[in-house]
Amino acid sequence: MQEDPLSLDDRRRFLAGVGALLAAPCVSAQPTRAHIGFLATGTPESSATNRKAFFDALAEKGWIEGKNLTVDVRYADGKLERHEALARELVALEPQVIFAPTLPGATVVTKLTRSIPIVFAIVPDPVGAGFAASLANPGGNATGLATVNVKLGGKRLELLKEAFPATQRVAVLYQAELEMNRRQAEEVEAAAKTLNLQVTRIGIGGPSTFDAAFGALDASQPDAIYVMESPPLHTHRHSLIARLAERRLPVIYGMQVFVVDGGLMAYAMSVPDQFRRAAAYVDQILRGAKPGDLPIQQPVNFQLVINKKTAKAQALTFAPSTLLRADRVIE
Repeated sequence: MQEDPLSLDDRRRFLAGVGALLAAPCVSAQPTRAHIGFLATGTPESSATNRKAFFDALAEKGWIEGKNLTVDVRYADGKLERHEALARELVALEPQVIFAPTLPGATVVTKLTRSIPIVFAIVPDPVGAGFAASLANPGGNATGLATVNVKLGGKRLELLKEAFPATQRVAVLYQAELEMNRRQAEEVEAAAKTLNLQVTRIGIGGPSTFDAAFGALDASQPDAIYVMESPPLHTHRHSLIARLAERRLPVIYGMQVFVVDGGLMAYAMSVPDQFRRAAAYVDQILRGAKPGDLPIQQPVNFQLVINKKTAKAQALTFAPSTLLRADRVIE
């Protein structure tokens, strides 16, 4: 399946951005040494796959950590409130580039510096967030890769209903503190009306909120569950997946890694691929390019990933059409 939710205008902006990126002026040869900062939203463990993708891509371009690349990393451990203090530490070190891949990290770093170049990897709406003047011509000191996570809420709900047609009530786990999640929840509720589904929002964050959230989840008696993307849930995904498995209900996630780690199904872009692509921006900036001249790109390929092993363990049966549409099946 190669279906993606981008509109024609989105595609045109993306193609224009890629053209501008390819047409960007040549930059200088690789300097002898470089220094970057990395503001990770998760823990060292939860960020390991994405971090490896990023640094492997940098290594392919000649930047080797510990050899000609000095890296200062700060981990927020999935806590939104920690980002600002960590960002201040990185800004004070005056690296040549700060890689702040997520929305919480990019938000605080862009507020703290207008001189240090910033690269992000998974920000839903960088223009709306004030990071860039436009996707094709960001201006300012920040660029990278955007996502269309907010637009995907209705699509995921539709796939959940198709995969399990008996579904009538869906519990939506979201982090109310995140504007992205609030906007996505509104979109999901609108889509639910056309699908004749009843949706119940349930706020959730770090592990300290899990007991209350699962209490509300059980009280709502859902037929299925939709888990949105958020830093705490990504960081503590193994615990979340385990607790959801106890309910033996269909669950769709907003990130592929949840399915790789034992979740049931997801419709999403590849986050490691976003990190790999972000490394190209860091490389160009280290060689002299200005971030404001590098167009922001969006993902154009979303995958439906299902875990048949999990489905079997939980006695869940996918509709045949869903199995046929899946881009990736974990046996």
